[in-house]
Amino acid sequence: MFDREGLRVREQELQGQIDSMLATLDRQTQDLHAAQQQVAQLRVTGESADGLVQVVVNSVGGVIEVHLAPDAFRRSSPESLGRAMTDAARRAGVAAHAESMRIMGSIVSATATLPDLPDLVPGAPSLRDFLPPLVPEGGGTPSDPEPARDDHGDGSWNRPLLRDGWQ
Repeated sequence: MFDREGLRVREQELQGQIDSMLATLDRQTQDLHAAQQQVAQLRVTGESADGLVQVVVNSVGGVIEVHLAPDAFRRSSPESLGRAMTDAARRAGVAAHAESMRIMGSIVSATATLPDLPDLVPGAPSLRDFLPPLVPEGGGTPSDPEPARDDHGDGSWNRPLLRDGWQ
């Protein structure tokens, strides 16, 4: 015998679950949008170890501003100032990456509570398999190799180009 009342109760339970899932998804979508806005507006400053350079970067490490100490040219050679700029930019990039991961990490971890496609359709692929990991394999931020030095040691960096010609 067919139990219409039992079927109606089951439909109402399923509808309640679906409504709850949609409300959670809507709330998390709003949270994701807010986090994306935060990351898009992120600006992080890194300072070189010697304090001569400050570099401001965006959320992906793109350089926005470079600030030099007023006496940077008196206290440093072009080579060491270049290394200080690289150092400050690298520090800012690492900090920007960490802050972006902090902001987005809370959103990504919240999505772990949402049902996945296999929960709703047995045998379906997991949507989580298509999301990139927040932390690269190895557990940290990738480091760039040290830049090659362009140190001629002959003082040619300070020679006027127009007077002496290109050599």
